[in-house]
Amino acid sequence: MNDVLMTFFDLGQYSQAPLPGNYNYWLVALSYLVAFIASFTALKIFERAHRHRSVSQQRTWTLITAIVAGIGVWSMHFIGMIVASFKRVRNQVSSKTNILSGTILGAGIGLMHYLGMEAMQLNAELLYSPYWFATSIVIAVALGILAMSTYSRSNTIRGAKSELRKIQFVTALIIAAAISGMHYVAMLAARFYANETTSSLTTGAQHQHLWLIYAIVIAVALIALISWVSSVIDRRFQHNYQAIRQSDKRIRELAFNDALTGLPNRRSLLDYLSQQQQEIPEDEHLVLFLLDIDKFKVLNNTLGPTLGDLLLQSVTHRLERVNLNVHMVARPSSNEFAVVARVRKSNNPVQAQSHALSMAKTLQQELQAPYSLKDYRHQCSMSLGATVISDLTKSSEDILVQAALALAEAKRNGMGEIRLYHPEMADAIEKRVKLESDLRHAIETRTGLELYVQPQLNENRTVIGAEALIRWHHSERGMVSPAEFIPLAEETGLIIGLGDLINEQACQIIRQWQQLGLNDWVLSINVSAPQFQQLDFVDKLNSLLKHYDVPAGQLKLELTESVLMQNLDEVIHKINELKQLGIQFALDDFGTGYSSLSYLMKLPFDVLKIDVSFVRDMFQSKQKEAIVQTIVQLAHNLGLKVVAEGVETEKHFDYLSSLGCDYFQGYLFSKPVAEPEFRQQNQ
Repeated sequence: MNDVLMTFFDLGQYSQAPLPGNYNYWLVALSYLVAFIASFTALKIFERAHRHRSVSQQRTWTLITAIVAGIGVWSMHFIGMIVASFKRVRNQVSSKTNILSGTILGAGIGLMHYLGMEAMQLNAELLYSPYWFATSIVIAVALGILAMSTYSRSNTIRGAKSELRKIQFVTALIIAAAISGMHYVAMLAARFYANETTSSLTTGAQHQHLWLIYAIVIAVALIALISWVSSVIDRRFQHNYQAIRQSDKRIRELAFNDALTGLPNRRSLLDYLSQQQQEIPEDEHLVLFLLDIDKFKVLNNTLGPTLGDLLLQSVTHRLERVNLNVHMVARPSSNEFAVVARVRKSNNPVQAQSHALSMAKTLQQELQAPYSLKDYRHQCSMSLGATVISDLTKSSEDILVQAALALAEAKRNGMGEIRLYHPEMADAIEKRVKLESDLRHAIETRTGLELYVQPQLNENRTVIGAEALIRWHHSERGMVSPAEFIPLAEETGLIIGLGDLINEQACQIIRQWQQLGLNDWVLSINVSAPQFQQLDFVDKLNSLLKHYDVPAGQLKLELTESVLMQNLDEVIHKINELKQLGIQFALDDFGTGYSSLSYLMKLPFDVLKIDVSFVRDMFQSKQKEAIVQTIVQLAHNLGLKVVAEGVETEKHFDYLSSLGCDYFQGYLFSKPVAEPEFRQQNQ
């Protein structure tokens, strides 16, 4: 064992003194500078590697770190070798723990140096002082641990770049000190004993290698600079790339989430329903609730969209906190919300429906409590539609349609209603869609739609005109009730096209009357609110009057209060324009509204029509009888004529005549009939 140690350590086995050595301190400083540049650059590049998300990129930049550090440390060692005749080092960093990484760093530096020393071919015997050998290793390991401990602090830095650079700078100083300290202490440990052919290393020999030192320094500096610049460019590229991953993330959020409330949108809801159908436990049913804020547009139009948005956000907060087995809340459309929940499966399907209905009532109760919208206290009602999903083969679109059908049924029955989906709803909507398509075709082709007329008589039972009422002869269904297709036309917007058809047919009828010498008959037609609100309504009607040469006074338009409740000034302006064209006006269904009296003071009507509900039942209700009497007196006091609609018995006619009613209309005289039949009966 002693023989082995004596081959490496100087244990006094030589009687002569070792060869003398000396240092050029300027080159010592230069070697330290090279070590510092390499270490600092390596740390900067290693930071780039550490922050890269791509594993392959991390490995690439870690390799570059090792190359830069290795080249720099090797260069410093080479310079030191020329300065003191010998030097070599290698640095490899691993950041498991501070002690382990520091130990590996120090051991790597020492191993590199001593292996480099052993690789030298010299005409001298190389031995080491045990004391200085141990000291060199301790210095390398201790400073390595200190360097890693210092560098580990960079993991706690968030956003403070100046602090991060300071830590990197200090760490590089320590690593350079570890490399230089270990090297030069190791050189103190080295003992060279001459043999017969040993030639001294002189100062002149060192000067002969100065050009190589400068070349190495310049090369290391260039390599470090190029590597650092590359890391900076890569970091900026990665920053831009991350900004584009963030942009994509934002785009995905906008594609799948509602911007106002942050809730999943319709697309996300459909995806979630598809996923849940595959994952729902066997002992549970999936339930989809659709909630609609009743009269939300009224709030938006009267108090502004800001309060409307606040209401939507407030509803969102309540839905997210509701104490039910809720698995998802979404906002599929403007003022609609969706809630996905689960109920226990039962052998009795009615029990699941009952549980879903109970959940719907709880949701409704939570959401209908008053809301504080800034300084405004708002209370609204909620209509709900729900479907219990028992058929897991249904598509998510079909499920959403089922809930929408239930919601539509709830809204048709009034505000604040709850409806559960049942298959009959799908049949009804299918029929409705078919009816809408057929009505659209009938309007476009002007087929199957015909004006019937119901006569209007004076107190002498003389026909003074008629009211035109549209009828639809369906090719398959026969006669379709107006109570069925008129509301459909109003809901779908087809009422405008239907109104244009009615106006044209009315002008055609009046022209026929003119040709037959029936110049005293007045034809009344009903005008819907959407039709009357058209900007070109006056122009279109004027064109028809001219085209069919309709004389003044033979066409009367009947308006309901729904028309008048829009822009009153605009309504008055249009009525006056049309009256200049010779058109008369009647206020239809008078008495059913709540503000008719105020309208009468401003609007230039010619006739009031008493609503049929008052006339038909006036003998069954003292209140209705009094209303009829009041309307007749009020109209006459305002200089207006009165038409009583719904006259079905002689008693009706006699009583209304005694009140001074001007005109009469009802089944007592005739039901609505086709215009040729009407002429035949009354010519």
